[in-house]
Amino acid sequence: MVSLNEPAAIPAVPKMVRFGRAICGDLQQAERREWWLANGLGGYAAGTIAGSLTRRYHGLLIAPVEPPLGRRLVWAKADAELVDGDQSWPLFTNRWNGGTVSPAGHVHIESFHLDGTIPVWLFAIGLVRLEARIWLEPGANTTYVAWRLVPGSEQPSGSLSLHVRLMINDRDHHSQTAAGAIDPQLESAEAGLRVRQRDCVLTFHACGGAITPARQWIENFDLPAERERGLSDRDNHLQVAVARLELVPGEWVGIVGSLEADPSRDVHAALERRQLWQRSVLDQAARHVPEMATAPDWIAQLLVAADAFIFARPLPDRAVEPVRNTAVYLQYLGTTALTAVGAATGTHYRFDSPGAIVAVESRDHPWLRAIPHLRQVHLP
Repeated sequence: MVSLNEPAAIPAVPKMVRFGRAICGDLQQAERREWWLANGLGGYAAGTIAGSLTRRYHGLLIAPVEPPLGRRLVWAKADAELVDGDQSWPLFTNRWNGGTVSPAGHVHIESFHLDGTIPVWLFAIGLVRLEARIWLEPGANTTYVAWRLVPGSEQPSGSLSLHVRLMINDRDHHSQTAAGAIDPQLESAEAGLRVRQRDCVLTFHACGGAITPARQWIENFDLPAERERGLSDRDNHLQVAVARLELVPGEWVGIVGSLEADPSRDVHAALERRQLWQRSVLDQAARHVPEMATAPDWIAQLLVAADAFIFARPLPDRAVEPVRNTAVYLQYLGTTALTAVGAATGTHYRFDSPGAIVAVESRDHPWLRAIPHLRQVHLP
């Protein structure tokens, strides 16, 4: 006998936080609006919608290298330029000590919005529209920075590419770095680069392009938010490479930066996993509180934001109780076969035919349960 749990309606992932050119093109306003992401391990990424750094806590990967604390800035920036032949346009903004702002790439931002918690930029340069996103892999110290040419926008006659300067660091997220303070070992890897620091190894992979080592200290970043706090307002980062990514309309390209041994290089699949994670948060809420299924967007936005503050960090001086992976059974109600990948474990689950029932690990259940045509069942 098999009993089915009828799923509650899943509220849509909120997209209520949105700004247009009036905000994005005004540097003071754009820098006052910040985005923040978390990975469930105590790691995070943060920045401004202008793309400039204003705090010592801004960066693409701040990870607990020495858990439970010991959070360190390991990946600082990925400064991208759109290139068409001998012309180029910056998609980033930098502030320098003394007040200079160069380049002012924020003027190309047509709009910014949050897809749940994922920051999304739309750049407009002539008739070209380019989307950019940043997200973290749930449960891993891995950051994705991705771009795609928006389908339907008019393209120039020549091919377009991105040149991306990758800057790293190795400091506590409360401090600053002097130029020359770190001297990592750079090792070429397949379509990427390994950066060996004292306590960690940061691996970069290019999705849709190649990475070339290029070491250079980039000095005197100005941090106005730290100055407002009465703290040191200058920082320096080490550029370790330049990536070249070839743009094809509608296809994602990007950079993966990770402290994990073998991060996924499939940008599109990684984005789907992150979006599935967000939907699973809303799904679980709707199952426990039915009113959440019809909650307004601002409630859903608060819910996915609050989920970022739930994390697990093992303490080094005490044993960690192992996680019990009790089996959960899912039945496939679609019309064809289905292969689904568990976001937590990476396990491939194969549903060979309609009605097939497969046991999945409990850690993968929240993500898989959000896939259409999959329902939890209880076996006697």
